[in-house]
Amino acid sequence: MNNQYIELPNGAVIIGERKRETRTVSMAFAIKVGSADEDDAISGVSHFIEHALFKGTLRRNAFEIKEPIERIGGSLNAYTGRVSTVYYAKVPDTYALEAMEILFDLITSPRFDEASLDLERGVILEEIASAEDDPYDRIYDMTIEKVWDRDFGRPILGYHNTVQGLQRTNVADFYGHKYVANNVVFAVSGNYGADLLKSAEEKLLSMRKNESTITPKSPVISKEPLWIVEKRKDLQQVHILLTRDAPGRRYKDDFDAFKIFNTLFGSGMSSILFHNIREELGMVYNINSEFVSYADSGAFMINATTSPKNLDNLVDSLKKEMDTLIDRGVTEAQFTYGKERARGKLLMSTEGTLLTLSRFLDDVVICGKPDSLEDLITRIDRLTIDDVNASIKKYIAGKWNVSLLLPEKKQRSRFLSEESFEI
Repeated sequence: MNNQYIELPNGAVIIGERKRETRTVSMAFAIKVGSADEDDAISGVSHFIEHALFKGTLRRNAFEIKEPIERIGGSLNAYTGRVSTVYYAKVPDTYALEAMEILFDLITSPRFDEASLDLERGVILEEIASAEDDPYDRIYDMTIEKVWDRDFGRPILGYHNTVQGLQRTNVADFYGHKYVANNVVFAVSGNYGADLLKSAEEKLLSMRKNESTITPKSPVISKEPLWIVEKRKDLQQVHILLTRDAPGRRYKDDFDAFKIFNTLFGSGMSSILFHNIREELGMVYNINSEFVSYADSGAFMINATTSPKNLDNLVDSLKKEMDTLIDRGVTEAQFTYGKERARGKLLMSTEGTLLTLSRFLDDVVICGKPDSLEDLITRIDRLTIDDVNASIKKYIAGKWNVSLLLPEKKQRSRFLSEESFEI
């Protein structure tokens, strides 16, 4: 493996991991801007721009952006987050230069014509409606909106009224201020040559620099525990999401230990949540935990669905599992599972070029130069069971935020009357 990390004079960054053994190349232009960088009145504009760029550039129409990459078996896509917007492609190695040129054209010369914007507005409004219909998406959005601060709490897609109200000037102005050299990262993984990096460097150096560089933001979590409830006619099950604050990526010791805890607690069919609550008790179909982390802070989430009659038992079981972890700590077997699974997942991420790209892209956008694979493995290997147990006590003890999507039909529940979840 041959790694490169280049910071250009205008602030743009190039990062690469060369894999001679493969015949593909995955690449991405990441823009360090997302929904957390928007104002309330233009909520959703980052995601709107992501869609709009695919409608055509000054040199290519929409078909000419997609067809050359898909014709040779490649793929092209994009996604918007809270702190970044990423445009990526995966192609056979012989087409790497052409794919990079298309992606660069995509992010630097948008057409933004009124007819295309109006057309895409309709698509995004349908996407918002779909997210509101989906209980899984809805419970996350309504939780984050209340639990995180205003900037991070806004939905990535925006609101129906803000997307409806976005004008071409809003889109073009936001794009002009944010899509600048010192907010751009070009990341690549696979069997690429020096010519690709040289061409990418030349193109990035042609971009203008904006002195008001975006510094990575982190969510501010509500200090007071919140009880968030929404009732819906179309539901048969209760959807529950429990959230607490969690460590940021800059606090590497806490971050690493908590990542191992999340792995052993709620990742995979052998995890504590899946094995003890689904397999042993049979009271849920879906249950998992998730650790979301930014530069200075993060969130830990436990998500489950169950029948209304099982809600109290589910909550009692969750409390029992977490009380046990605080009182006794994780077992050696659980600790070993967490470390080996995390280590194995990391090693498996080296197999594919797109997986490798995903592995280091978040870190470079949020924290700057990422650790090497070897350093990441060393960080996992040096963790002790005491580190993980200390992290558990630090982050899961106390009162939790509770979000519930409930069937409209009234139900009896001790948990619903108590309106509290505390470990």
